[in-house]
Amino acid sequence: MSDPIPGRVLSFGAHPDDIEIGCGGTEAGLVKRGYQVSHVFATSGEAGSDRIAKSELAAIREDEARAAAGVLGVRDVEFLGMADGLTQFTPEMKIAVIGMIRKVRPEIVFVHAACDRLLDHRVVHDLVIGAVTAAAGPWYQDAGGEPWQVPSVLGYEVWHPLSTYQLAVDISAEIETKMAALACHRSQMEVIPYDQAFRGLARYRGIMSISGDYAEVFEVIRAGSMIGDAIPGDTIETAE
Repeated sequence: MSDPIPGRVLSFGAHPDDIEIGCGGTEAGLVKRGYQVSHVFATSGEAGSDRIAKSELAAIREDEARAAAGVLGVRDVEFLGMADGLTQFTPEMKIAVIGMIRKVRPEIVFVHAACDRLLDHRVVHDLVIGAVTAAAGPWYQDAGGEPWQVPSVLGYEVWHPLSTYQLAVDISAEIETKMAALACHRSQMEVIPYDQAFRGLARYRGIMSISGDYAEVFEVIRAGSMIGDAIPGDTIETAE
């Protein structure tokens, strides 16, 4: 098995803006500490409007995602080209994600939390977790690369806040960066000003977890030995 590439983070989201909502502040903090962060979006979010044609909206949202990534200091943004409104994934999709994990060899993977109630978010969660498991073994030769076991996997919240979580990360120093990244998604916030809601959620998380003025919280799916050094945070046994 290959050695890890130091300081690599691979974040997955169903749509442009999911990652920024769920872990943008934590990513910005990791970038400050020298980590290289990559974003992977399953779809281009082309179903995210009833006014803009899908082909046009896909291009708009991809540009917005790249702009938001630039604000966070994220180097790479990739789109897997899956149809927005996912109800399932194919073996080919899984092979593509396995290949990506083996190529990047990340220390940390961020993905939608298991309890997310949006179907396409759950599909991406299942896809990524399945790929993380498969990437570690001597299987799926079509994916290429050498086996790689991801040390830490964290699930983030988007539209449905986590009822329980195991990690709270202080993003007080990164909250304005997170908000600036969210502001790049103009096509979505012209309809629903959700940036205000997520600032409020971060404020609530910070106060109630006693982590700081603002925080992001995570479901710890896998906690490797590197996570404590990479992401300073408070471990929470139970939280409401």
